[in-house]
Amino acid sequence: MRVLTETRRTTLEGTSGDSSRARLAQRGPVLRSPSAGVSAGVGFFLADVSLKPLYANGAAVQILGYGAEAASQGAEFLQERIRSILRAERFALECSTTAFLSGKRRYVCRPFLLESPQNHARPPMVALVLERCPRDGLDLSEASRRYHLSRRERETIQHLMRGLTTKEVAECMNVSPNTVKQFVRLIMTKMGVTTRSGIIGKLLVG
Repeated sequence: MRVLTETRRTTLEGTSGDSSRARLAQRGPVLRSPSAGVSAGVGFFLADVSLKPLYANGAAVQILGYGAEAASQGAEFLQERIRSILRAERFALECSTTAFLSGKRRYVCRPFLLESPQNHARPPMVALVLERCPRDGLDLSEASRRYHLSRRERETIQHLMRGLTTKEVAECMNVSPNTVKQFVRLIMTKMGVTTRSGIIGKLLVG
């Protein structure tokens, strides 16, 4: 497994894996109820490159559908929710590990591109792992030393990890939104990334 622009690309190997994938695509979306398949609160979401869901375990449905009525948590709802988290209509290698809010809880979404070397004509799939952020937040001490981050830049990152908007970060830090944008630009320059999700992805993936 190798990392490509902060998105992990994985190959699907073996005949059984390919046949399972074919059956999955033929059946259409398989969405588990929130009570089924929940394992330590980790959500697993399988989609095509347009982010149309093919499978979601119970934890993924629960995380993505928090606050919405059960009747509305269908395939279209989950597709739009994932698109809003990744800030993309379709999956691309630029999509990286992203923080988001579900209710008051913070989660990270880790995207993986799945490709089969046995059948290049078959389109790839996307796997998304949804995990709860640590309650105490991310330890930025190592990143601070590596990227020479200032105290205010570290504070900005902690707010970004919470999924806050520029305006919300500005209110928390008692500065203007333009100042927050300047902090974010400085952080991106120091870390060698071009997006906010790239900042988080680099901190989480390394």
